[in-house]
Amino acid sequence: MAAQTTTIDIGRRETMPEAVARALIRYIAQRGLKGGDRLPSERELVAMIGVSRLPLREALCILKGLGIIEARHGKGIFVKPMDMASIFAMLSPLLRTQADMEPQHIMQTRLCFEPTIAEIAAAQRDPEDLRVLADCLQGMRDNVDRKSVFVEHDMAFHQQLAAATGNPVFRVFMAALADLLREVQFLFPDRPAYRRASLGYHADILAAVETSDGASAAAGMRRHLQNVEERI
Repeated sequence: MAAQTTTIDIGRRETMPEAVARALIRYIAQRGLKGGDRLPSERELVAMIGVSRLPLREALCILKGLGIIEARHGKGIFVKPMDMASIFAMLSPLLRTQADMEPQHIMQTRLCFEPTIAEIAAAQRDPEDLRVLADCLQGMRDNVDRKSVFVEHDMAFHQQLAAATGNPVFRVFMAALADLLREVQFLFPDRPAYRRASLGYHADILAAVETSDGASAAAGMRRHLQNVEERI
């Protein structure tokens, strides 16, 4: 019996390279391929998709630009470990301007989600989460007078809380939100006194997470975000 050939359905037509890129993303997802897994060779992909090498190569360039795949010289094409923070870092300036996102929209979203994230993190956190959160807090404390560095530790604190929930959706959400926040941070009214107040709120949140007090963690996060919202 002849071996059955695997095919990849392109689906709806856009430009051919875009359609092929979408088909390859579906293929990666359906096969459950992870970072470091190898894709079929170009020759095999041409046969599987039914296109020439040119649109295939253009599609592969699209996926490389998005950080989904990487080419290793002499070895082939591999799925790249997904770094959502890096992807959103590239896209956040466009997301903010083209979607007409204003600081108040971002804060409204944070108030909806982040108290819940803090509450779940208090129940699910492990010793490593607490260590990283404490390091972030110390980084904020050491850089109260250096806004850009302070902000990086601040954002890392919130992202680690999301990671501590064990819910990958929250991790992706905070990766996107953190980069949008970096885009608008310098629009916020700012003084060292505001940073010191922020440091206090973060210390309260961490104390609640350390004692697995979800209600206090959520309340502390809500107070922190309401304080920021009042300033903008």
